[in-house]
Amino acid sequence: MKRRGLTVIGTAAIAAIVATTFALRPHRDQPNQGDRAETAKSEAAAKAAVPTLYCEFTNFADRTPLVGFYFTIDGDAAKPDYSQIFQREQDGTTDDFGGPAAPRPQWSFNGGESPAILHSPDDSMQINLYEYDPKKPGSNWFEAGLRSVRYRNLGGKCRHSAA
Repeated sequence: MKRRGLTVIGTAAIAAIVATTFALRPHRDQPNQGDRAETAKSEAAAKAAVPTLYCEFTNFADRTPLVGFYFTIDGDAAKPDYSQIFQREQDGTTDDFGGPAAPRPQWSFNGGESPAILHSPDDSMQINLYEYDPKKPGSNWFEAGLRSVRYRNLGGKCRHSAA
């Protein structure tokens, strides 16, 4: 009986050593940790290459966002193009743009007024951007206001990412 117990323990120990050796051995078909880190960095750099603007708006009584807009910003600083990527509602529904069925709406930017204004393509909505400087992107939120018949006048905030 003692031999059988020692045999089981010995077999378990050998199996554990083999499993550990196999787990620690670098595999040829899998990239090493350095390759994975480089891939993650390059993917993050590609995503961050285009500046973005995200705005969310709330009603006065509730601090929960009612609607959010996400844009990419292309072009030069004198005439930037704001392409809408998605619009997300409070109930979780999202309108995604950018495919053949739903091309990205191009919002027009007027930085000559105070506050700066983004106009929807059909002019049914406008976003007022208070103290917004497109030349100074960063992670800070700044005040914004949504003006539309559908949403009425909502206060909110926006954030402009760096390229």
